[in-house]
Amino acid sequence: MIYAIASLCDWFGAKRVAMRLFAAAPRSDYAAWWGAVGLMQSGKDEEALGLLTRVRAVHPEWKRTKRLLATLYLRRDPEKAVQLYSPPMGIWEEVFLGDLLYFFLHRENEGAQWWRTAYARVDWKSARELDNPARLLLKRLCRITSDPVLLERFAELDTDNFRQQDIVAYAGILASRGELDKAREMLDRGFYLYRGDPVLTACWERLGFGQLPPYKVKASGTASVRHNVCTGLLTEASDLSSIVDRVHQEHPTGVVTIASSVMTMCEGTLMWVGTFKPSRLARFLGPYTGHGGGTFIHWYTYPMEAAWKVQAYIELAGTFRVLLGAGATVLGKLFHRKGWFYAVVGPMAKAVDSDKVMPYDACLVPGPLDVETSVATLARKGARISVVDVNDVFGAEIVASTEGVDEDWLRRSLEDNPAGNDDSMTPIVVVMPE
Repeated sequence: MIYAIASLCDWFGAKRVAMRLFAAAPRSDYAAWWGAVGLMQSGKDEEALGLLTRVRAVHPEWKRTKRLLATLYLRRDPEKAVQLYSPPMGIWEEVFLGDLLYFFLHRENEGAQWWRTAYARVDWKSARELDNPARLLLKRLCRITSDPVLLERFAELDTDNFRQQDIVAYAGILASRGELDKAREMLDRGFYLYRGDPVLTACWERLGFGQLPPYKVKASGTASVRHNVCTGLLTEASDLSSIVDRVHQEHPTGVVTIASSVMTMCEGTLMWVGTFKPSRLARFLGPYTGHGGGTFIHWYTYPMEAAWKVQAYIELAGTFRVLLGAGATVLGKLFHRKGWFYAVVGPMAKAVDSDKVMPYDACLVPGPLDVETSVATLARKGARISVVDVNDVFGAEIVASTEGVDEDWLRRSLEDNPAGNDDSMTPIVVVMPE
């Protein structure tokens, strides 16, 4: 029933009304979460904090609101976020506590110890399921130990979650055992995602595999100057407005482009996998969304994520719109057309994806919930801004911009994906005419 109410309100362009109702009298974890998110989107963090604190006192078992409360604590007093999960209740909270200590309080040894504690409790029979944090723990422990045994176990579960260095390390292990065909396949997968990557190229050449895979490397379609801004890890505790102001001062004539996923991370409106589960409708529709298809169907996360992504679509766009999108998909297949589902559910739901950057690989990242308002807020000191969705495979899409930005020129300028949202930590790119 609560999803149906949200769906109706969204369908008639009144989702904010639903958020206010949820904030006034939340009757579920879902409703309380949306109510607090609505307050945060309106700049009312103090009221959101009050709501979440009251909810926490009455319903300590509610997981979504607990993680959102941790977000507000991270912006004020990170130690309170740690206290919120001390002691942790279950394996997911051990992961969250380790992440809070490691990435936010920089108490790396304590954080890593909680990861090890959680790792010892993994149910390996269900390790490939998305609500089992096995792959996330392996990724974290691989990063801090460089243990080849852990890396191989990680590869058995989820090569889609590999960064470039993981791909190279695993290809090296395979090659050392004489499994050159598998090493070549691993690097080939990497080139599909990271086209023209110099780290992968060096490994390919070192192993003597000859001509590089024929995946087309996109090129910028304009004569433009791009400046990558190294921001470090941007998080829900980062002050994105201050960063944009600084970048604008340094490059006053440029367009400041920000990755859509990074804006959502900074806003804190994330859907943490350990705090919710897909509904029966989401599980039913999941296999029909196309997430299990594609060139690399054996990359396990694609089909496994489907039900979780559909649940996100339902919550962000509404049940009725998702059902209409499913109907549009059927019609699209009859007419051999693609993309009709996302045309119906809208850009915010379309942007839903999992991320590879820790600690946000533990959640689904939708698009910014109110991107126009967010852009206007960031541009308050005169910066020209565009929120973009860019990758090496599909090129660039402009989500929203301030007035006066030539979006066609900007899209063509970003076709080759000059940003770096992984280890390079450059999710902001300033683009200027040459």
